Amino acid sequence: MEFTFPQAAATALINISFAWIVGVLASRYWVMKQTASWQSSVVKRLSSAMLAGLIACTAGIFLSLWTESAMMADVRWLDAWPACVQMMTTTHYGHAGVAAVALLVIAMVVHLLLNRPDARMAYVGSIAALVMLVAAARVTIGHAYEHGPFSVAVTVEWLHLVFMALWAGIVFIAAWVVLPRVRDSELVATRERAAYLTSMSNWAAVALAGILATGAYNAYRVLGSPRDLIDVSYGNVLVFKLVLVLLAIALGGFNKFSGLPASLSSGQAAAKAHRGLRIVIAVLRIESIALLLVLMAAAVLTSSAPPGQ
Repeated sequence: MEFTFPQAAATALINISFAWIVGVLASRYWVMKQTASWQSSVVKRLSSAMLAGLIACTAGIFLSLWTESAMMADVRWLDAWPACVQMMTTTHYGHAGVAAVALLVIAMVVHLLLNRPDARMAYVGSIAALVMLVAAARVTIGHAYEHGPFSVAVTVEWLHLVFMALWAGIVFIAAWVVLPRVRDSELVATRERAAYLTSMSNWAAVALAGILATGAYNAYRVLGSPRDLIDVSYGNVLVFKLVLVLLAIALGGFNKFSGLPASLSSGQAAAKAHRGLRIVIAVLRIESIALLLVLMAAAVLTSSAPPGQ
């Protein structure tokens, strides 16, 4: 089955909001001690960002169920509610979607109950566990599930989803939520700034290594031959995704070896540190656009049949 725009759009919303949630969790973990003035204000922003991400991801999953129901029942999109109810109650696809929505609703409740200073680790740990289960529910409706619920293919696909969300989420949240606040609050490099930037860089590197390893396995699994990258539309989208990933890697490498060292200058180099942080933010924002397109391309691949199917 070839993808349709409504399917791909709903899946893209899920991918982007899921990455956003994972990025918020990572940043909350990095600023857990809150020893600098900017960290408390950042946590407030992260709290709002978490709720927005959970709501958006829930909406995306519901829209994907609704759209799939309309297609399967061959009815107008606005008339799909009866078919959607039937899908949610009688099909594996529907059961997985309902489970994911339920987990996200529980995460919202946890967010409202544990989002306080005395429960920081409980907050991060609880929502992280729920988010990992949401990822598992998403994998059960993908192509890898055809190999069995406990197969290597499913495990690798789950890891790929988590690593991709971690990388993209780190970039999204650092570029648009956290680092602009750091830039406006600190003219000189501090220990807290260094800790955040170092954690961001190290975690992104681990996520990237995981993406490359799991992505290589997935490509080997779904492609019959290297010619599929050129001869079929699925392969064309995959190539487009890989080009964007390489661009994001290049931007991340620039930040790691040039932008980050400059942003951590101290003492007489305060102006250089501030300028370096501005460069880091600018490059991260360009990288975030590349990764946004990567997640959209991944949505198209999810909604399309691999070669030979």
